Amino acid sequence: MPKKPVPCIRQQELIQNVQQHLMRISELTRAIAEALAKGNDNLAAELDKQVDLEFGFKERGMGALHQHRKEHGC
Repeated sequence: MPKKPVPCIRQQELIQNVQQHLMRISELTRAIAEALAKGNDNLAAELDKQVDLEFGFKERGMGALHQHRKEHGC
């Protein structure tokens, strides 16, 4: 079975960027669940806004990754 080529440095950076945004979304959604469980609706609403922003960053990161793969062929 042939080995998959190692991604170039730029692709690795783009992947790490997306991973960081996904991890942050995960952290924020857990915090929302905790805030709701404790009845802290204001905190939950603020964290939800942060999730929306972070999701946008993640989407832009995914777009950059797909564009890089398309243009660079890796």
